[in-house]
Amino acid sequence: MVSKSISGLTIFKNLKIKGTKRWKKEPPKVCPYCSEEDTIFGIEVIAAYNGTLFWECESCGEKMLRFTKQTTVKHLHKTSELHIELEGLETIWEQVPN
Repeated sequence: MVSKSISGLTIFKNLKIKGTKRWKKEPPKVCPYCSEEDTIFGIEVIAAYNGTLFWECESCGEKMLRFTKQTTVKHLHKTSELHIELEGLETIWEQVPN
């Protein structure tokens, strides 16, 4: 079965990132949505960008931009045809490295 690839814009919309303010180098110390301190961490997306692509608050779950929406969509689009087989990942640590 071949799955259809989805666009970077569709991936971005599914993330439900609110707002347009960006925190490029460091995440905010206080979440602008729930006001919790030191609860924001970077999210990396395999094959999209080497490093943090956007920020997420572990308290309220809201996501925040690191780059502009256009740049974020461009990076997410790199993953549109990426398929990762999740079957067997629970025991991958038991396998001999390749």
